[in-house]
Parts: sequence; C-alpha cells; structure tokens
Amino acid sequence: MEQQTNRLKVTLKVAGFIEIFVGLLHFLMPFFIDKSQYYFLVSDAESNFVTLLILAVGILLIALGGTTILFANKIKHSIDILYYYLIIQIILWVSRVVLEVLYPVQLSFFYISPFTLLAMPALVVELLLFIFALFLVTSHRKAIIWETS
Repeated sequence: MEQQTNRLKVTLKVAGFIEIFVGLLHFLMPFFIDKSQYYFLVSDAESNFVTLLILAVGILLIALGGTTILFANKIKHSIDILYYYLIIQIILWVSRVVLEVLYPVQLSFFYISPFTLLAMPALVVELLLFIFALFLVTSHRKAIIWETS
C-alpha cells in the first residue's frame, strides 16, 4: 500500500505542477493575442474583457494546481475528500476536452499554429493523470476499508 501511496503522490504532484504551469502560461497569452491579425478589430472594452477572462482562468488553474499538490502531501488524512476532489477535476478536464473538440483554438499562441495542436494532447494528458489518480485513490480507499473491517 505504501508503493501505491507514493504513486498517488507523484501523480498528484505532476498533475498539480502541470496545472500551475498552464495557469502561468495564461498570464502570457494576452501578449500573444495582441499580435493576432484580426485582434485590432476588437474594441478596447472587449479586449479588456477577454484579457480578464484569460487571467481569471490562469488564477483558477494556479489555485487548483496548488490544491492538488497540497492533497498530495495529505493523502492519509484526506482520502475521502480527495476522492470527490478528483471527480470534480475529471469533470473539469472532460469538459475542457469536449470544448476543445467543439471549439478548437485556431489562433497562434507561443508560435504554435493552430494552438489546438498543442492544447488537445496536453488536455488529454492532464485528464488521464486525474483518472489514474482516481483509480489509485479508489484502490487505496478499498484497502483502508479492508484493513478496518
């Protein structure tokens, strides 16, 4: 069970650091949007709104990534809460993958065009990390139930 706990810790930390990294990248995105060939057609008010949304998503991702890393360090004391947290994370990332399929990012970000070529694989990797973590937590919870009964 200790090996399984270590796998879960590593998986959660990797997923958390990826979330934080992607959150930080969101703070750079407004600078790349300004270079888009059609962005000059957008009013200042609309530009500010888009920038605000991008930064808000960045803040959210950094907060979720930090929370995921905190859970990695407190697995034994929060296994039940972690289970529900991972379900919420999976719903979030499944939703994001579906949205990327429906509305692929066709803009160029970080010199990658269309950006969906990088975004989709990254989204799927993050989703798979949380699914794997949920699998480990579910196994861990069952082991705890067997030990206590």
